[in-house]
Amino acid sequence: MSTIQRETLACGVVRLSSERCSFTYHRPRPGVVFMRIVGNDKGEFGNAPMDELREDISRYSPIELFIEMDEITGANLPVQEAWTAWFSTYRPALKSVSILTRSKFMHFTAEVVKFFSRTGELIRVYLEPQPFEEALKRAAPDFAGLEATRKPGP
Repeated sequence: MSTIQRETLACGVVRLSSERCSFTYHRPRPGVVFMRIVGNDKGEFGNAPMDELREDISRYSPIELFIEMDEITGANLPVQEAWTAWFSTYRPALKSVSILTRSKFMHFTAEVVKFFSRTGELIRVYLEPQPFEEALKRAAPDFAGLEATRKPGP
């Protein structure tokens, strides 16, 4: 089993990482979370990626969640099922969920999670970065943008 690390960078970004995958959490304003997933999530994180959102939900519900999955190479079935259950359970605590992926496989995966979580139009899947980034800018006008979040430093 892979070792999981949780670190808070000097800029306030939280990063969960393993050998194969990482999740970074940017909080551009209260009630708005931008999460980037990179690599291949084989389930080694367990519930940690969802647990990272717990305080945001308890303090700012309903939250707006933005997930960029452009650099994810896969997520196994248990991971997909865990996110499906989480979205279904926390639906009342979510104002909106916006997902960006240009991978056809991950687009299909996101649509399956959306369907089985029975969240309807709460979850919106984007194939192009511009409308995703525009939605993010509406939610957090001072957000630096996708390129600025690519490699958060210390």
